[in-house]
Amino acid sequence: MAAQPDNGETFHARLPATAASIGTLRAQLRAWLEARSVHPEEIFDIVLACSECLTLVIEQLPRQVALIVDVDGTIDAEELTLTTRDYGLWHDSHGRPQENPLSLSLMRAFMDSVDLERHSDGQTITLRRRLGPMTREHRVLLI
Repeated sequence: MAAQPDNGETFHARLPATAASIGTLRAQLRAWLEARSVHPEEIFDIVLACSECLTLVIEQLPRQVALIVDVDGTIDAEELTLTTRDYGLWHDSHGRPQENPLSLSLMRAFMDSVDLERHSDGQTITLRRRLGPMTREHRVLLI
């Protein structure tokens, strides 16, 4: 499924919760961030962190029941916010075997904040990162 750009500062993708969607999300998100002139090093970190959100949904045992994942992004001033929302059947017992999966640790390493909210019908992960200024030198490299 394709990203749905609203205006230049928002991103939306609705993807099946499958391993094949990870590459699709990475490509779409990278293109959106490049078009926003985000620094290439930040793009790498952000794309990795967001793809880990999808990985967490797909690989988290025993719940592998999410069918769809929505990914929404905004850039407001210099702050990026990315939210992934999956629609699966979540139960508190699903989080007990592995309280802090590697995916969550990676998200926290690359973003300024990571908020995880579990619902009876899935979970929402919100990633935030303050973006640095893009220099003219880096803009030229992206063209």
